[in-house]
Amino acid sequence: MATTTSPVLLGPRRGAGMSLALQALRRSRPLVGFLPHSSPLSTSASPPDAHELLRIDRILTNPAAGGGGSLPSQSQQHPRAATDLHQLLRRAAGLTAAESASLLRRLPGAQPHPRLGRLLQELAGLGLPRGEVKAALASDQEGLLSMDPGEPSRLLDLLRDLRCREAVRDRILAHGALRAAVAARRRVELLHARGLSRHDALRVLAAEPRTMLYSPEDVERKLEFLVETMGFEVGWLVQYPEFLGVNLDRWIIPRHNVVEHLKSVGGLGDPVEMKHYVRLTRRRFYNMFVKPYPECERIFGGLVRERDEMARRRHPTGLWKLFKPAKHERTQEDVQNMKSLVGSLK
Repeated sequence: MATTTSPVLLGPRRGAGMSLALQALRRSRPLVGFLPHSSPLSTSASPPDAHELLRIDRILTNPAAGGGGSLPSQSQQHPRAATDLHQLLRRAAGLTAAESASLLRRLPGAQPHPRLGRLLQELAGLGLPRGEVKAALASDQEGLLSMDPGEPSRLLDLLRDLRCREAVRDRILAHGALRAAVAARRRVELLHARGLSRHDALRVLAAEPRTMLYSPEDVERKLEFLVETMGFEVGWLVQYPEFLGVNLDRWIIPRHNVVEHLKSVGGLGDPVEMKHYVRLTRRRFYNMFVKPYPECERIFGGLVRERDEMARRRHPTGLWKLFKPAKHERTQEDVQNMKSLVGSLK
C-alpha cells in the first residue's frame, strides 16, 4: 500500500529544513551539498535559493538591514551629522575646522547627540556676536553644551529683564550675556539639586540677581548654612531670596550667633523668623535683639553705640565756629534809621 505524505507534517518539516540551512550557512558549509534534494521541503516548491538564505541571515543578525537599504546605518549617519555640527559651530561661534574638530573630540560619547545640533542651531539664531559664543565655549564648555534646547533663550530673557541696580547689572553682564546665562544656569542646577524646582530657582534668581555675583561654592555654603545650621528649609528662599544676595560672614552669621545666645539664656519670647535675618536693617536688628542685652554687642560685631558716636563727631570740636557768619552790633542810631525807613514805606 502506497503511503502519502500528510499535509499536516509539511509545516514542521519546512521549519526544520530552514533552520538546518541557516546553521549550515553560519558554519560556512556548502549549502547545495547540505540540503537534502531527494526529499523536497514542499510538494510544489523548488529548493531554497542561496541568495534568499543569505538575505534572511542578514535580517536575523542585523534587523536594520531588512529594509532593503532604505534605512542608513549609524556608521553612515555619523559623518553627515559631524559635518553639520562643524558648520553649526562655524556659524554660531566662528570656529575653524580644526577648532571644531578638537571640540567635538572632547565631547563625551562616540557620536554627537541630536540635542547638540538643535542647541547649536538655537545659538546661531540668537544673533549673538561670534566672539561672545566662542568666549563662552572657552570659559565653560560643559556648562554651555549641556543645556537643553530652549534654555539659552529663556536665560537671556531673564537677564534682559533684570530688576536691580545698574552697578549690579554691569557686573553680571561684564563678560557677555551668554557667559552670564551659563553662570545663571549653574546656580539654577545648584538650587534644583538642593530641592527647589527649576521654575522656583529661576524665580529666586530673578528676584535676587546678586546671587550670580557669588561663586557656586559660596552659594553652596549659604545653602548648607541655611539648612544644616539655621534649620530652615530651602523652600523659604522663594519668599526670602535676599538670603542669597547678602554676605554670609558679615550679615547672617552675626545675627545667627546673637539669636542662638538669646535662645540659650531664655531671652527670646517669640520665635525668630526668616525675615528677621534678611529683612531687618542693621539698626533695627540691633535695637530689637542686641541693645537690651549688652553682652550681645560683642557677639554682634563690636560696640555699635561707640561707632555711632564716632560717626557723629566727623569734625574737630570748635571748627564750626570758623564758618559762622560775623555778627554786627546795632547802635541806637541804626535802630532809629530803620524805624524811619519803615515808616516812610507805609
